[in-house]
Amino acid sequence: MKPKIFVTRKISDSAEDKLKKDFDITLNLNDEPVPSSELSKIANDYDGFISTGFDNIGEDFFSNINGRLKIIAQVGVGYDNISIDTAKKKKIKVTNTPDVLNESVAEITILLILATSRRIGEAFSIVKSGKWKYQKPDLTKFMVGNAVIGKKLGIIGMGRIGREVAKCAKALGMQIIYHNRKKLSNELENGAKYYSNLDTMMQNCDFLSIHTPATNETKNILNKLNIGLLPKHGVVINTSRGSVIEDDALIDALENKKIFAAGLDVFNNEPDLDMRYLALDNCFVLPHIGSSTHETRLAMSMMAVDNIYCFFNGKPLISEVV
Repeated sequence: MKPKIFVTRKISDSAEDKLKKDFDITLNLNDEPVPSSELSKIANDYDGFISTGFDNIGEDFFSNINGRLKIIAQVGVGYDNISIDTAKKKKIKVTNTPDVLNESVAEITILLILATSRRIGEAFSIVKSGKWKYQKPDLTKFMVGNAVIGKKLGIIGMGRIGREVAKCAKALGMQIIYHNRKKLSNELENGAKYYSNLDTMMQNCDFLSIHTPATNETKNILNKLNIGLLPKHGVVINTSRGSVIEDDALIDALENKKIFAAGLDVFNNEPDLDMRYLALDNCFVLPHIGSSTHETRLAMSMMAVDNIYCFFNGKPLISEVV
């Protein structure tokens, strides 16, 4: 009998087709989020899940399952929606999809750097609203932003994505400085300057880009105690997880022009983000689309399927979390 696999959301067609060859699968044809209470009931009839970050797989989920579920293959590098400690206690394997989205997230990060520094959101709104024709020509004020070339980009978290961002930013002529749990090798640094103290680095940033996982240690890593260390022309970029930023602190800094701008692709409680961000001209926001390319989403889907295949065929998992 083939193992039964439940796919919680729509994944790439070719990944679904591959899954069908070896497993008895159930697809979420409506592609609507499954309520947490129903998800745990469904789990009792399946040997494996392919999940996404939209699924709430917390402690309540695990407390209501009967022991049949053996693996959760997450489509995404982040897995803060899953209670990893509980999964480990229940002896349920969890995998994710690292590496395949490094370049696409780095692209969105660079987009946010350029969009915020050159005030692209404001400029687009002026053209789209028809207000451009009424603007008084002003060479020193109208939509004047900041240059990127030659500026210092501070990176918090110099992992795979952080290093990819550094590589792209260097191509734009930016200088790279970084804060990490430990100093990288000279090869991985690739000319970047290491700061063991985050506060010291922030004082030297023109741009600050966050690339850490969502953990207790990184929660509110940008907060009311340190955001004031950024220069007034500073720009904050976040394409990691919303929990790394204290919303009140960043919104206050933007509202009161303590920093120049922010570019955000992720938020606390998304999609129910703090609506104050939308009222800010100096905040450029995106709906968590860092990995949203056809190529990346296909690769993510395929890796999740391959992890399922490896588990049920007694092979080493490609990207095991626990």
